[in-house]
Amino acid sequence: MDIPPPERVSLDVKMQRLNIEWADGHASVFPLDGLREACPCAECEGKKVERIPKPGVLHIFRQKNRWKNVRIEKAGSVGLRITWDDGHRGGIYRWERLRELQPAE
Repeated sequence: MDIPPPERVSLDVKMQRLNIEWADGHASVFPLDGLREACPCAECEGKKVERIPKPGVLHIFRQKNRWKNVRIEKAGSVGLRITWDDGHRGGIYRWERLRELQPAE
C-alpha cells in the first residue's frame, strides 16, 4: 500500500486525540484510548484492532483512561513512538498501520 506521508502530527491531550494531516488531504483523528488498545508491540494484542472510529463529541467521558503525560516522537521515517502514562512505549505505530486504522470518510 502506497501511503502519502504525514504533513502534520499533533497531540491534543485536553481533547484526548492524536491528529494527523496527510499529504493527500486526508485528516485522521484518533482517540488516545483507541491508539493504546491498538499498540503494535509484541506484548500487546493491538493487531486484533481493525479500525479506530473517529472520536465522538462525548468520547472523553466514555473512555477508560484519561491520558495526561503522553508523548509522541517520530520513529525515523516509518512512524511514531508513543510513550503512555503507564510507561509503555514498546511499539512503533507505522504510518501504514495508522492510515488503515482510521477509515476514510
